[in-house]
Amino acid sequence: MKKVCTFIFLFLFSKNSLESNNAGSFKLHKGMDVPFVNFSLIPSTSPLKLSKKICFGQCLKNEFCSFVVFKNGICSLHTEYALTRLVNNPNLSVVYKKEFIINHCSNTPCMNGATCVNKLEEYICICDLGYFGKNCEKSINTYGCLPDNYRLNETDICKPCSSGFSTYNNYPFNCYKKDNVQRNIESANLFCQSLNSFLWTPKTRTERNIFASYRAWVHSKIDYVGEPFVWPDGLEVYGMANGEPNNLNGDNNLLN
Repeated sequence: MKKVCTFIFLFLFSKNSLESNNAGSFKLHKGMDVPFVNFSLIPSTSPLKLSKKICFGQCLKNEFCSFVVFKNGICSLHTEYALTRLVNNPNLSVVYKKEFIINHCSNTPCMNGATCVNKLEEYICICDLGYFGKNCEKSINTYGCLPDNYRLNETDICKPCSSGFSTYNNYPFNCYKKDNVQRNIESANLFCQSLNSFLWTPKTRTERNIFASYRAWVHSKIDYVGEPFVWPDGLEVYGMANGEPNNLNGDNNLLN
């Protein structure tokens, strides 16, 4: 069942913060600014003219929004990566960082060295190498299969991969086919579909580590510089390096 939340805001105004009674608050970063185009959730060609209250409400409802820049009546919402692009501007106080009132990570639910990510109504555990599960409580080694055999999940039996596909590093939940032909993302996706498979979606650190020394197409794309990367099911792409995605320093010509 898809849960839909309706936010009823009761804002408390002070000099340094604007707070909701049940969702989150915004902390002012004094003397800080961030250029509109840096990791904005809205293309610079479509600025939003909103009141500050509605602007902050938009950020609270957007799971990818970590910062609000409210300047000259223009609202821009930014991802967490905007943190690396904040600049000193003592004449402006326009940058507000979103903070959740409830910290779902406070009781340290994630196990085995995992990183806990606090969200509005839940938490997500980013598992360390070799673990998976809601709280990263399961060891992949427990569910290993014979070479080039796989299982769809921990309750499935091990089955042989299709011809031409292999498993790697004792990661039994996918079979892979490495193709050394240079393709763009569209032709790579079509090639995978022709084999009744799908383009790579390495959501876990364990799976990304399999091809750590290779470049590969993954099933995620952005339409403008700064847009958050998501998987086809809408989940956020976690585990990028500091400052990424920067599209080779923000080159619009490389979006495709």
